[in-house]
Amino acid sequence: MPEGLTSVHGRKLAIAERGQLVAHGINVSQPCVDAAITVGDESANVRAITIQLKDAQGRDINYVETVEIIVFGSAAMTAFATTGGSTGLAIGTDGALLALVAKKHFLATSEADGDIDLTWTDTGTESVAVGVRLPNGRVVVTAAFANA
Repeated sequence: MPEGLTSVHGRKLAIAERGQLVAHGINVSQPCVDAAITVGDESANVRAITIQLKDAQGRDINYVETVEIIVFGSAAMTAFATTGGSTGLAIGTDGALLALVAKKHFLATSEADGDIDLTWTDTGTESVAVGVRLPNGRVVVTAAFANA
């Protein structure tokens, strides 16, 4: 590890194995800075949505992370979804999901490998985009999609 790194507060810093800054064993830089989101094809009004959280080098994170999930009316993120689908988002096999605002705003935790699996159910044709707000404030959003 490089020596001589010091924070503006005089704390000794080191660079950890995944390139993060560490002070006294505590990670002081945010390792989860990106996400890959895949929206599957519609099947009987349901779509699978997979989120993979990533570090600054584009690698899958290897710990549990908490993120916000927001359902927007478009990929421009200028408005929230009107209804949020007939039953909206639900957790799949990986992660946990807590609704903060029914069908529109959620808190989610990943599995230890950074995966979050969701399902989107809509018997209507509302066009939406799903966004993930990462711990560093960045929002990664899907293209708009709608069920037929």
